[in-house]
Amino acid sequence: MLYTTKIKWSFVASILAAVCWIIGDMFVAGFDVDPSEYPLFSETYADQVDVGIAVLMLKGSSARLMFGALIASMTATLFLPGVWLAYQYFQDKSRWYAWGTYFVLIVSVMLMPLGHADFYYTGEIYKAIYHTDPVAHQYLLETASGFTKVLYIAWGTAIVVLMVGWLLFSILVFMRKTQLPRWAAFISPVFITIYQLPLRFLPSSVLKGWLLAAGFNIAYLIFFILLWLLFKKTAAQETVIDS
Repeated sequence: MLYTTKIKWSFVASILAAVCWIIGDMFVAGFDVDPSEYPLFSETYADQVDVGIAVLMLKGSSARLMFGALIASMTATLFLPGVWLAYQYFQDKSRWYAWGTYFVLIVSVMLMPLGHADFYYTGEIYKAIYHTDPVAHQYLLETASGFTKVLYIAWGTAIVVLMVGWLLFSILVFMRKTQLPRWAAFISPVFITIYQLPLRFLPSSVLKGWLLAAGFNIAYLIFFILLWLLFKKTAAQETVIDS
């Protein structure tokens, strides 16, 4: 297979993955919720739950949450060609920092599905608490506490590893260890995510909920589109390699 063909389809796969994950984020966690609307969690059980997580998905139907969890989790592997793309920009791919960064980014993709899917289970258990008789609440709250801990561990680990991987990539771009110009260090997913922080100050709305939920995957989409438009030829400088 031509190297340029691999580059092209890697861009396509990465952009498709980002789109699927944006949709998944919006469906499973794209809610802008006022906790005061749910006094059961914001008052009655406030000392037993993470109120923000408990109320986040109460408005979502089971079908919506399930779709959001599945469309992202089942397309995560499409990000792997994007990680491979980033690796192609290193000037010397044999150096430890090149393959080390590549490894960290691969691990981040492997961790993503579980952390994302956990939102579905956590949302469903809190919906069950909200809609059942109080006599069952204590057992369900204990179960919800376990689900939430798994969410913290799985999702938190995935985010940390992902951020570390792309921050390393940015640092190496700035240190001129890649074929990219130094300013390209500031258009990595980490920095594009930071640029979105002012969105938190938007008035409450459905759109705000969608944007905040999908922030990092919006960054992924912008990043891969910018790479395609600005640096596709740079990545494709090599000639032909075997498939």
